[in-house]
Amino acid sequence: MNKLKLTKERQGRFLEALANTGSVTAAVAVANTSRTRVYELRKTDPAFASAWQEAEEIATDRLEDEARRRAVEGIAEPLVSAGKLVRDDDGQPILVRRYSDNLLLALLKARRPPRRERSVRFQLPALRSAADAASAIAALTAGVGAGEVTPGEAAELSKLVEAYVKALEAGEFDQRLRAVEARNDATRP
Repeated sequence: MNKLKLTKERQGRFLEALANTGSVTAAVAVANTSRTRVYELRKTDPAFASAWQEAEEIATDRLEDEARRRAVEGIAEPLVSAGKLVRDDDGQPILVRRYSDNLLLALLKARRPPRRERSVRFQLPALRSAADAASAIAALTAGVGAGEVTPGEAAELSKLVEAYVKALEAGEFDQRLRAVEARNDATRP
C-alpha cells in the first residue's frame, strides 16, 4: 500500500490528531501521509475541508480551555527563594498557585473586544459659511435636550462643526487674499 495515499482511515486519523494537537505537521505524522496530500484533498473535497475546519475549531477550543484554566485556576509551581527550592517540614517542595493576568486579559479581549463607537444619526443644518455654525450648535443643544444625542456625542460633533468652519474661513481668507493681490497687481505699472 502506498505510504502517502490518503485513505478514509488516514483521513480520520489526520482529523483526530489535528483536533488533538492543532498542528498539521503532527497530524500528518500520525496519519502517515504528506502535507501536500492533505492540503490537496482539502481543496478538492468540501466534506474533508469542513471536517478540517471542525477539527481546528476543536483544537482552538482546547487551547482556550487551557488558557482559561491557567488564568482562572492557576498552575501550581514550586516556591523558589534565593535560587533554592523551598521545602516544608516533611521535605516536600512548597507549591504556590500562579495565575496569568496576560492570559486572562487575552481571553477577555477575545470574548469582549473594545467597544466601537456607534454611528450617530443626527441631522445638522447645512454649513455653507461660518455664520451657519451657530444654528448647527443650537441644533446639537436641542438634540441633547431631546435625548437624540448624548452630551459626549454632541461635544464630538461640535468639534467637527468647528473644524469645518475653520476650513470654510481659511477658504474665504484665501479668496480675499487672492482678490487683494489681483487688485495690487492690476494697479502696479
